[in-house]
Amino acid sequence: MTDLPSTLDAGQPRWKVPRTALEPRPWHVLAAFAVIGFGIGLTQNGAASVVQDQIADLGTTIDVLGFTMVAYSVGVVVGAPLIMVGLGRVRRRPLLVVMAALFLLTTVATVIAPTVEILLAVRFVAGLPHGALLGVASFVAMSVLGRERRGKAVSIIMLGLTTSLVVGVPLMQWLSNVASWRMAYVVVAIIAAIGLVGVWLFTPDLPGDPAASPRSELRALRGRPLWTAIVAITVGFAGLGAVFSYIVPLLEITNGFAPSQVTWILVAWGGAMTLGAWLGGQLTDRSHVGAGRLGLVGVACALLGIGLFGDIPVATVVLLVALGASVQVFSQSSQVHLMDVLQGSPSLGSALAHAALNAATAVGTGLGALVIAWGFGYRAPAWVALVLAAAALIIVIVGPGYRGPVQWRRPTA
Repeated sequence: MTDLPSTLDAGQPRWKVPRTALEPRPWHVLAAFAVIGFGIGLTQNGAASVVQDQIADLGTTIDVLGFTMVAYSVGVVVGAPLIMVGLGRVRRRPLLVVMAALFLLTTVATVIAPTVEILLAVRFVAGLPHGALLGVASFVAMSVLGRERRGKAVSIIMLGLTTSLVVGVPLMQWLSNVASWRMAYVVVAIIAAIGLVGVWLFTPDLPGDPAASPRSELRALRGRPLWTAIVAITVGFAGLGAVFSYIVPLLEITNGFAPSQVTWILVAWGGAMTLGAWLGGQLTDRSHVGAGRLGLVGVACALLGIGLFGDIPVATVVLLVALGASVQVFSQSSQVHLMDVLQGSPSLGSALAHAALNAATAVGTGLGALVIAWGFGYRAPAWVALVLAAAALIIVIVGPGYRGPVQWRRPTA
């Protein structure tokens, strides 16, 4: 991998873009995006690790707080297509800088939210830049590494998300216990600020699509393969939202783990997702359809196990680890599949993938909140998610854009 050429347009003043971005180095660019992914992983997934302390501080209940997580996911679903469709012509660098700044501001607003109602509104706004930010970053990462390694490019960004589960989310849970959930989000704000600086310093100023318009981008959203892929992602990924959003009460209340033990279980969960992200990138570069099917089979098996044995402590931990790894394999493959379906708009495809993933989180978290509120316990969301995962597996076997035998390619060096 070699250094990228300077991206400065003829006649453009050099002071507008730092030299580190004018003559970008690929690994610097990817590292900046990984930090952004790490911060987004904290702000989204960390919500589940501080929920017990938010209940006491905000004077609310777990099902109401579940809908603050739904609000974030709905923000992603709304923001990703709106931003990408409306701003297709905008150069990639300023778009990334603005969205990274919005990520920082909304994180600060989360820290100071005085009531659960205001927190609900703030979390919706915080979700708006998420999908577009990661979608544009994925496009730039693919430009750095080349199309033949697009699975690896996506996995590097997702590595930031999953690394947050290894280190950041357990740290947030610990900080929430010893200090407050607000202090946990102060850490997220610091990471967001570092990510913003990295994006400013290293992101090359790649052009947008001069032919893009809301009408042309909307035309790209036609076709059964596209919507089949979106439905498969939304339905298949719901298991993560349904289970992970309530992982702390599942571990502490249903299985009797102490908060200090939960911290280390979250580390193991994050390690499994990191391993799944790496494995998913490798398998996706060989066959994204095959990787998707393998990932969903693993998801379905893990959810079935949690439904049956989710009150046995050791079994619960093992099954959660399996779920984390499997869902990441499916995640990597589904993002690349959407980018392939939308060949003329890869940024939009990646953004839609994140929108679909968060629609899944909203569906899973919302359904989980309902079955818990109805008194079915903290294992019940796994049964709901299992039905959805089984439906997604059927889609990726017989649905438009997925049919046919899987051909595994040799990995690219």
